[in-house]
Amino acid sequence: MCEEQFTSTKRSIDPSLLEVKVSLNSIYCGKYLADIQIPRKCVVLGCLKNEEFIPISQNPLINIGDYILAMTLHPMMVPEFKFILNKACPVYYSLNDCPLR
Repeated sequence: MCEEQFTSTKRSIDPSLLEVKVSLNSIYCGKYLADIQIPRKCVVLGCLKNEEFIPISQNPLINIGDYILAMTLHPMMVPEFKFILNKACPVYYSLNDCPLR
């Protein structure tokens, strides 16, 4: 009986680790790590700042160049979670309005 329950649980959980580098125009720059809205079955573990791991429990402020470290409970969630973590503010650029003349 115990073995059947273990096998059933193991099939429903297949964790995948991921990291996303915070870009210059990320919507998360200047926000706290705990404020990120994450999908169900996903967990933010912490962030990497200057080669130092800071756990989510310390709720660090996110800056450009930080890495957000996360985990999904199923590999099918990885693309959606990466999409969420890579959200960026639109950057406006036009050759007609270029200030470098």
